[in-house]
Amino acid sequence: MKKFGVICSVFLLSLCLALPAAADEIADQIKQGLKFYEDGKISQALGELEFAVAQLKQKKAEALAKVFPQAPAGWQAQKSQGKSMGAGLMGGGISAAKSYQNQKNGRVKIEIMTDSPFIQSLAMMLNNPMYASSGNNKLIRFKGQKAVIKSRSESKAELQTIIDNKVLLKVSARRVDDAAKVVRQFAELVDLDKIRQLTK
Repeated sequence: MKKFGVICSVFLLSLCLALPAAADEIADQIKQGLKFYEDGKISQALGELEFAVAQLKQKKAEALAKVFPQAPAGWQAQKSQGKSMGAGLMGGGISAAKSYQNQKNGRVKIEIMTDSPFIQSLAMMLNNPMYASSGNNKLIRFKGQKAVIKSRSESKAELQTIIDNKVLLKVSARRVDDAAKVVRQFAELVDLDKIRQLTK
Protein backbone atom coordinates (compact mmCIF):
# COMPACT_ATOMS: atom_id res chain seq x y z
CA MET A 1 0.00 0.00 0.00
CA LYS A 2 2.82 2.36 0.80
CA LYS A 3 4.28 1.80 -2.66
CA PHE A 4 0.87 2.52 -4.21
CA GLY A 5 0.71 5.86 -2.39
CA VAL A 6 4.20 6.85 -3.46
CA ILE A 7 3.49 5.99 -7.13
CA CYS A 8 0.21 7.93 -7.14
CA SER A 9 1.82 10.91 -5.44
CA VAL A 10 4.74 11.05 -7.87
CA PHE A 11 2.50 10.66 -10.92
CA LEU A 12 0.06 13.35 -9.81
CA LEU A 13 2.87 15.66 -8.75
CA SER A 14 4.41 15.41 -12.24
CA LEU A 15 1.10 16.39 -13.80
CA CYS A 16 0.69 19.29 -11.39
CA LEU A 17 4.18 20.57 -12.16
CA ALA A 18 3.38 20.51 -15.86
CA LEU A 19 0.26 22.56 -15.13
CA PRO A 20 1.03 24.83 -12.15
CA ALA A 21 -2.14 26.86 -12.72
CA ALA A 22 -4.44 23.87 -12.21
CA ALA A 23 -7.64 24.76 -10.38
CA ASP A 24 -7.80 24.44 -6.58
CA GLU A 25 -10.57 21.89 -6.95
CA ILE A 26 -8.08 19.51 -8.55
CA ALA A 27 -5.67 19.94 -5.65
CA ASP A 28 -8.55 19.28 -3.25
CA GLN A 29 -9.44 16.15 -5.22
CA ILE A 30 -5.87 14.86 -4.88
CA LYS A 31 -5.79 15.61 -1.15
CA GLN A 32 -9.07 13.77 -0.67
CA GLY A 33 -7.72 10.78 -2.60
CA LEU A 34 -4.60 10.64 -0.44
CA LYS A 35 -6.72 10.95 2.70
CA PHE A 36 -8.82 7.98 1.61
CA TYR A 37 -5.59 6.07 0.98
CA GLU A 38 -4.25 6.89 4.43
CA ASP A 39 -7.55 5.69 5.90
CA GLY A 40 -7.17 2.40 4.03
CA LYS A 41 -10.05 3.11 1.63
CA ILE A 42 -8.26 2.06 -1.53
CA SER A 43 -11.25 1.94 -3.91
CA GLN A 44 -12.39 5.40 -2.90
CA ALA A 45 -8.82 6.69 -3.15
CA LEU A 46 -8.55 5.34 -6.69
CA GLY A 47 -11.83 6.96 -7.65
CA GLU A 48 -10.76 10.37 -6.38
CA LEU A 49 -7.28 10.20 -7.91
CA GLU A 50 -8.51 8.91 -11.27
CA PHE A 51 -10.98 11.78 -11.42
CA ALA A 52 -8.18 14.24 -10.60
CA VAL A 53 -6.00 12.72 -13.35
CA ALA A 54 -8.85 13.10 -15.84
CA GLN A 55 -9.25 16.76 -14.89
CA LEU A 56 -5.51 17.38 -15.21
CA LYS A 57 -5.46 15.79 -18.66
CA GLN A 58 -8.31 18.04 -19.74
CA LYS A 59 -6.38 21.06 -18.45
CA LYS A 60 -3.37 19.94 -20.49
CA ALA A 61 -5.57 19.54 -23.57
CA GLU A 62 -6.95 23.05 -23.09
CA ALA A 63 -3.41 24.41 -22.77
CA LEU A 64 -2.36 22.65 -25.99
CA ALA A 65 -5.31 24.22 -27.78
CA LYS A 66 -3.74 27.64 -27.17
CA VAL A 67 -0.46 27.00 -29.00
CA PHE A 68 -1.84 27.11 -32.55
CA PRO A 69 -0.69 29.93 -34.83
CA GLN A 70 -2.79 32.85 -35.95
CA ALA A 71 -4.36 32.57 -39.38
CA PRO A 72 -2.00 33.76 -42.13
CA ALA A 73 -3.12 36.35 -44.67
CA GLY A 74 -6.07 35.14 -46.73
CA TRP A 75 -7.19 32.62 -44.11
CA GLN A 76 -9.66 32.63 -41.25
CA ALA A 77 -9.17 30.52 -38.11
CA GLN A 78 -11.91 28.60 -36.36
CA LYS A 79 -11.99 28.04 -32.61
CA SER A 80 -9.39 25.53 -31.46
CA GLN A 81 -10.41 22.47 -29.47
CA GLY A 82 -8.57 20.30 -26.96
CA LYS A 83 -9.67 16.99 -25.49
CA SER A 84 -8.51 14.03 -23.45
CA MET A 85 -9.26 10.77 -25.24
CA GLY A 86 -10.29 7.51 -23.61
CA ALA A 87 -8.16 4.39 -23.89
CA GLY A 88 -10.50 2.99 -26.54
CA LEU A 89 -9.61 5.74 -29.02
CA MET A 90 -6.13 5.12 -30.49
CA GLY A 91 -4.96 3.94 -27.08
CA GLY A 92 -5.99 7.17 -25.38
CA GLY A 93 -4.02 10.38 -25.08
CA ILE A 94 -4.43 14.14 -25.23
CA SER A 95 -5.13 16.01 -28.43
CA ALA A 96 -5.92 19.47 -29.75
CA ALA A 97 -6.91 20.74 -33.19
CA LYS A 98 -7.54 23.97 -35.06
CA SER A 99 -8.99 24.50 -38.54
CA TYR A 100 -8.46 27.30 -41.05
CA GLN A 101 -10.45 28.25 -44.15
CA ASN A 102 -9.77 30.54 -47.09
CA GLN A 103 -12.16 32.41 -49.38
CA LYS A 104 -12.09 29.60 -51.94
CA ASN A 105 -13.38 27.14 -49.34
CA GLY A 106 -9.96 25.56 -49.00
CA ARG A 107 -9.31 24.03 -45.60
CA VAL A 108 -6.28 23.34 -43.41
CA LYS A 109 -6.34 21.49 -40.11
CA ILE A 110 -3.52 21.36 -37.57
CA GLU A 111 -3.63 18.56 -34.99
CA ILE A 112 -1.43 17.83 -31.98
CA MET A 113 -1.49 14.56 -30.03
CA THR A 114 0.54 13.45 -27.02
CA ASP A 115 0.51 10.84 -24.24
CA SER A 116 -0.69 8.12 -26.62
CA PRO A 117 0.91 4.72 -27.34
CA PHE A 118 -0.20 5.23 -30.95
CA ILE A 119 2.59 7.79 -31.33
CA GLN A 120 5.34 5.23 -30.79
CA SER A 121 3.94 3.05 -33.58
CA LEU A 122 3.76 6.02 -35.90
CA ALA A 123 7.31 7.08 -34.99
CA MET A 124 8.57 3.65 -36.07
CA MET A 125 6.80 4.05 -39.40
CA LEU A 126 8.19 7.54 -39.99
CA ASN A 127 11.70 6.27 -39.23
CA ASN A 128 11.29 3.49 -41.79
CA PRO A 129 12.73 4.80 -45.09
CA MET A 130 10.64 2.33 -47.11
CA TYR A 131 7.40 3.73 -45.65
CA ALA A 132 8.51 7.34 -45.73
CA SER A 133 9.34 7.21 -49.42
CA SER A 134 6.58 4.87 -50.59
CA GLY A 135 3.87 5.94 -53.04
CA ASN A 136 3.44 9.72 -53.06
CA ASN A 137 5.13 10.14 -49.68
CA LYS A 138 8.05 12.54 -49.44
CA LEU A 139 10.52 12.55 -46.54
CA ILE A 140 11.60 16.04 -45.47
CA ARG A 141 13.47 17.69 -42.61
CA PHE A 142 11.20 20.02 -40.65
CA LYS A 143 12.65 22.20 -37.87
CA GLY A 144 15.19 19.51 -37.05
CA GLN A 145 12.57 16.73 -37.10
CA LYS A 146 11.91 14.07 -39.70
CA ALA A 147 8.57 14.58 -41.41
CA VAL A 148 6.57 12.96 -44.18
CA ILE A 149 4.37 14.77 -46.67
CA LYS A 150 1.67 12.59 -48.21
CA SER A 151 0.35 14.04 -51.45
CA ARG A 152 -3.08 12.62 -52.20
CA SER A 153 -3.53 14.96 -55.18
CA GLU A 154 -2.57 18.47 -56.25
CA SER A 155 -5.27 19.84 -53.93
CA LYS A 156 -5.00 17.43 -50.98
CA ALA A 157 -1.98 16.64 -48.79
CA GLU A 158 -0.91 15.85 -45.24
CA LEU A 159 2.27 16.43 -43.23
CA GLN A 160 3.14 14.26 -40.24
CA THR A 161 6.04 14.58 -37.84
CA ILE A 162 6.87 13.29 -34.36
CA ILE A 163 8.36 15.95 -32.09
CA ASP A 164 11.06 14.53 -29.82
CA ASN A 165 9.55 11.04 -30.31
CA LYS A 166 6.50 11.82 -28.16
CA VAL A 167 4.25 14.43 -29.80
CA LEU A 168 2.45 13.99 -33.10
CA LEU A 169 2.00 17.08 -35.25
CA LYS A 170 -0.25 16.63 -38.26
CA VAL A 171 -1.19 19.28 -40.83
CA SER A 172 -3.71 18.40 -43.52
CA ALA A 173 -5.02 20.48 -46.42
CA ARG A 174 -7.76 19.97 -48.98
CA ARG A 175 -9.28 21.95 -51.81
CA VAL A 176 -6.20 24.17 -52.08
CA ASP A 177 -3.67 24.78 -54.86
CA ASP A 178 -0.32 23.05 -54.31
CA ALA A 179 -1.51 21.36 -51.11
CA ALA A 180 1.93 19.87 -50.32
CA LYS A 181 3.38 23.37 -50.19
CA VAL A 182 0.49 24.69 -48.09
CA VAL A 183 0.82 22.04 -45.37
CA ARG A 184 4.50 22.79 -45.02
CA GLN A 185 3.85 26.54 -44.81
CA PHE A 186 1.31 26.04 -42.04
CA ALA A 187 3.59 23.61 -40.21
CA GLU A 188 6.35 26.24 -40.23
CA LEU A 189 4.02 28.57 -38.31
CA VAL A 190 3.71 26.16 -35.39
CA ASP A 191 5.85 27.02 -32.35
CA LEU A 192 7.47 23.70 -31.42
CA ASP A 193 9.08 25.18 -28.30
CA LYS A 194 5.66 25.97 -26.84
CA ILE A 195 4.55 22.40 -27.53
CA ARG A 196 7.71 21.04 -25.88
CA GLN A 197 7.11 23.20 -22.81
CA LEU A 198 3.61 21.80 -22.33
CA THR A 199 4.53 18.17 -23.01
CA LYS A 200 7.91 17.75 -21.31
